[in-house]
Amino acid sequence: MLKRLFFLLSASTILAQPPIVFEVKSLGFSPGSRISILYPSIFRTNSNARVSATVGGKPAYIVGHNPFGIDAQIPFELEPGSTTLLVTVDGTQLAPYNLRLEAFAPGMISCTGASPCDFGSFLNSNGRFIGPQTPAVPGDPLLATATGLGPTNPPTPTGPAPSQRPTANPVTLTIGGKSAEVTFAGLGVSAIGDYSVNFKVPAGLQGTQPLTVTVGGKTSSPVNIPLFGIGSVVSNASFGSPGIAAPGSIVSVFANGLGSTNQLTGFPATNFQGVSVTFNGRPAPLFHLTPSFGQIDLLVPTELPTSGTVDVQLTTPTGTSNYPLLLANAVPVFYRLADQFNPKRVNVIAQFSGTAWLALPASMAFALNVPGNCTERKADPAAICVQPASVGDFLVLYATGLGKATPNGDPNGAPLATGTVPPANGSVLYKTVISPTVTIGGVPAAVLYSGLAPGFPGLYQVNVQVPNGVAAGDDIPVVLSLPGAASDNSVTLAVRPCAKQHQANRRSAQKHQPARARQPAPFPPQSHK
Repeated sequence: MLKRLFFLLSASTILAQPPIVFEVKSLGFSPGSRISILYPSIFRTNSNARVSATVGGKPAYIVGHNPFGIDAQIPFELEPGSTTLLVTVDGTQLAPYNLRLEAFAPGMISCTGASPCDFGSFLNSNGRFIGPQTPAVPGDPLLATATGLGPTNPPTPTGPAPSQRPTANPVTLTIGGKSAEVTFAGLGVSAIGDYSVNFKVPAGLQGTQPLTVTVGGKTSSPVNIPLFGIGSVVSNASFGSPGIAAPGSIVSVFANGLGSTNQLTGFPATNFQGVSVTFNGRPAPLFHLTPSFGQIDLLVPTELPTSGTVDVQLTTPTGTSNYPLLLANAVPVFYRLADQFNPKRVNVIAQFSGTAWLALPASMAFALNVPGNCTERKADPAAICVQPASVGDFLVLYATGLGKATPNGDPNGAPLATGTVPPANGSVLYKTVISPTVTIGGVPAAVLYSGLAPGFPGLYQVNVQVPNGVAAGDDIPVVLSLPGAASDNSVTLAVRPCAKQHQANRRSAQKHQPARARQPAPFPPQSHK
């Protein structure tokens, strides 16, 4: 009985404590800034609740509220320093919440408000939002929305600004490291803590660029602004190796102003919906055009030299853009898969030779929503299935950028003509002139085939056998290299201890290693960054 009474008294004491504010969000805390006050999960109210808030003893302006929290403005009349937020809802005061105010706390509003977003919120002179499909160009006058730009001249009282009020301190804005001309920075009529920054896009910029605003010696975190043209050319296998490519490889061109309709088929056409890309005037065959992601996947023409710089020109119905690209003999990069439950894990795309099974950690079967334990389940070799590799297994690894490939790897042979598809039946195998080296867990692996995957232009496959001495684990490093070739490979392979009998069975089944897997990988070329 005493224990029961003690429990009830303790519970009453806990419930009697005022709930604390769960979180206060803002791009920056300074006098005049907008904040979002989130209620704790145990304290939910209705939209008709009576709410009020003070900061440093001064009334905050309530912009709006809902059952989950309050949108308010920190009083302009406060001084920088440590202070306390007090919130009252229907007569119940929440526990105090400590804040520290800065004189200036600049932040740029993103395209979805204060939440993370790919781009900042920018309007052109026609009132249209700037985005990948509606990019700005140098010279455009734009309007950005910012917070935390400090006091105005004349001073603005807390609440809606009674008139246009410029900032008391100069505001600068940079795009891609270049200074933009700021024609106005301050509060517009009726604005509540959200500053307008009018500026012009500086010359000499294209593609997606970082934008920052600075005031009072404080600089905002960067947001991206989409400008017309090419931003980068990268390997399609990893979206790395920017600004360098090898002839015959698959690359992704990231650019803005590509139209509005995605097109994912049409190879070897060199023009999708009026969009084309040339390398020193030579048209490139296109795989994908995805304006919604600002991405073009294409084949670098095989006839290009293996050194020097070429001019990559993007042509669209609305204009052209040029980008210098460095050429190399090879830029070897493995295709890879990310683990949505483990962001640090990047697995090489590897198939068990003669099957459609993928060599991945067992945990990724769940992540990919496909069966696992292929061998134990006696899974159909033509069906997608996931399990780790074992020592002795033969694997097909997929890559791009492995350099010149000719019939049977003849150094004097001619590479596959641009736009031509290697025979799907493997009647002619286009092998790399220089064979790459592959290590698994630091141990050299036997490379049994290196060349174009039959039926897939620009896609290389490297057939290897998992060597003895490789340790077991879900994240065993795999490295692909060629003499004198740069690479951004950082991939792993899942390897498990394997029974000798199973290894013997695998070796017997794969004694005559085919040049290709039973089912080509459904992944490359990959679209969408």
